[in-house]
Amino acid sequence: MKRFLFAAVLPALLLGPVAQGADRQGIYLTFSARDQNRIYYRDLKEEEVALYLDEQPVEIRYFGSRKVSTAFAFIIENSPRTAQFARSMPQRGQNNIVDYVIYGLLEGVFPPLVAMGPVLLAEFYKEFSIVQNFTEDDYLLEDALIRMQPNWTGLDKENIPVARMLGRGVDLLKDRSERRKILVLFTAVVDRESYKHLEEYRQLLRHENVDVYVVSFARRFPTGVGNTFEQRMNTYYFRNLVRETSGHFYISEELAYIDDVFVDLKSRLANSYTLGFYVEAGDEPTEHKVEIKILRGKSDITHRPILIY
Repeated sequence: MKRFLFAAVLPALLLGPVAQGADRQGIYLTFSARDQNRIYYRDLKEEEVALYLDEQPVEIRYFGSRKVSTAFAFIIENSPRTAQFARSMPQRGQNNIVDYVIYGLLEGVFPPLVAMGPVLLAEFYKEFSIVQNFTEDDYLLEDALIRMQPNWTGLDKENIPVARMLGRGVDLLKDRSERRKILVLFTAVVDRESYKHLEEYRQLLRHENVDVYVVSFARRFPTGVGNTFEQRMNTYYFRNLVRETSGHFYISEELAYIDDVFVDLKSRLANSYTLGFYVEAGDEPTEHKVEIKILRGKSDITHRPILIY
């Protein structure tokens, strides 16, 4: 089996003046945290954070927040499931999910992100298409969004390969040099083929240094007659994927709640922290339990539960 590395080896000058042997590996780990009032920490200091691997304390050699170099990929499902009409006409009850996603992204999402690094926009139905390649120009990103047209003419609403599109996004991010890599996926619901390969994509995300956020437009609790297998398994599927990373899963059954999704998403992306540290890599990669503690009382911390090195 091919040996996967969670992150590229960090140069000693980034993590401090330590001797780096052949079996010493540098790793970046990102997390977000909220206080007991569900407010994201914006001013954490290195001395307030403790890192443990396999229940053993680890020395933090790098600590960063808003100035951490980051690459973002936003991937939007533009299909008959998210674009039922040629255009949205709310006064007639014609509302395209994809239009609401575009409107939400146009509401000040990109300016703070491009200050951290380049952003890519892509859309998909049956195929994956880059709308705007990686750029730090928020005008180009907004112009690309404005030019997107609802893809409402397709006939197939079931066999949309969501996991394969997520995998394409991971491929675009994983080998980039930025210390933090973020993928944000907007989709309707998981497809049956993707569900069959859940474990394969869980392992992909466990091995790659890409943090995944998913916004799904589906029922939160699909019970009763008339719900498909995909609808019933949607939350289970995406939660199992996202929890392998420091990302988050959002589900927005009603378009009226999408503003709340964007508020929280923007806060998480803007108020994440990244740690850098060394580990002693073995002959074969093995799993190691991760724990982060914050010395400010009760906190809700989101981070990868497992590292492989």
